[in-house]
Amino acid sequence: MSHKNGVTVARLAVALSLALSISAVQAASSASPGDPLAGSVTDALQGTSRNVRVQVVDGTVYLYGMVDTYAQRATIEDRATAAAQGHKVVDSIEFSPS
Repeated sequence: MSHKNGVTVARLAVALSLALSISAVQAASSASPGDPLAGSVTDALQGTSRNVRVQVVDGTVYLYGMVDTYAQRATIEDRATAAAQGHKVVDSIEFSPS
């Protein structure tokens, strides 16, 4: 096997690994909308921001999106934490001042 073929095989292995990882994340994402925990957190966030998504994977609540102020982000995190009832909340919300 030449060096070129070895590099091609390595690239194929990385691409396959990445594709499998993406599929696993997509499968987890599709499970969130029917999750009662996701529904509870989503309900608690009503009126805070239309740009925040809630996802629950293995009992952990993930928050994604963009808000205008740090105070808005803090409010969303506080409400999500209260609604999560002891489940871990991972805040990946970013803010971008207007």
